[in-house]
Amino acid sequence: MYNLDTLALGEILGLEATKSGDSLEAFTDKIREHFNLKNSIYVCPTFRPAEASLPFYLTNYDQRWVTHYTKENYQQIDPTFQVAMRSVAPRDWSLLPRSTPKVARFFDEAKDAGIGPHGITIPVHGPTPGTLGIFTVSSDDTDASWLGRRHPLVRDMVHVAHYLHQRACDEYADGPTIDPNVITKREIEALEFTSDGKTIAQISASMRISPETVKTHLDSARFKLKALNRVHAVARAIRTGLIR
Repeated sequence: MYNLDTLALGEILGLEATKSGDSLEAFTDKIREHFNLKNSIYVCPTFRPAEASLPFYLTNYDQRWVTHYTKENYQQIDPTFQVAMRSVAPRDWSLLPRSTPKVARFFDEAKDAGIGPHGITIPVHGPTPGTLGIFTVSSDDTDASWLGRRHPLVRDMVHVAHYLHQRACDEYADGPTIDPNVITKREIEALEFTSDGKTIAQISASMRISPETVKTHLDSARFKLKALNRVHAVARAIRTGLIR
């Protein structure tokens, strides 16, 4: 099964080299392809690009559906949107309420537009109060296939959602929110060894610490750098000048 760790370093470095909506769109294309997903949308209601009537969003939805959704003001009844506005946890669409005729019709129309039937919606709050990003992916998997992969998919899509939200904040907020000064010397050392292609066991021997401690340093650095995985953490460390 594919996961974030199998994304190529070259693809991640290419994304890091270009800070634009186009690079993020290419990234979401790659994510859908990599995880065999049919659709995705990231929307940040907080950010509204200049001269735009809609908030910042990235999607491969049919534009006719986007227009119809906006015209019908579906965000007022869309359970994926409403739940994300007041939640911090990912939500599988199968757990969303569909009790009213309007909501049932909404899901039927979305399905007719090629969206679903299965999906995950992930809210991302921060880095400043009141800032919200919503990332949704959908799939036309069979019920059995979806049940078999949704849990690891949620884990990986949470990382993707946080990364997309961070990049949107970097582009439309006052500035980047990554502070390289919070990365410790040992975390930098572990990142440097990783960039040299060393395994966890080799890094453990070089740093004279246990493999579990190496993983802790790398995962801590990944979190602080707001990276998708350890390879991505290396790419971000290179970009910020922490390692060469």
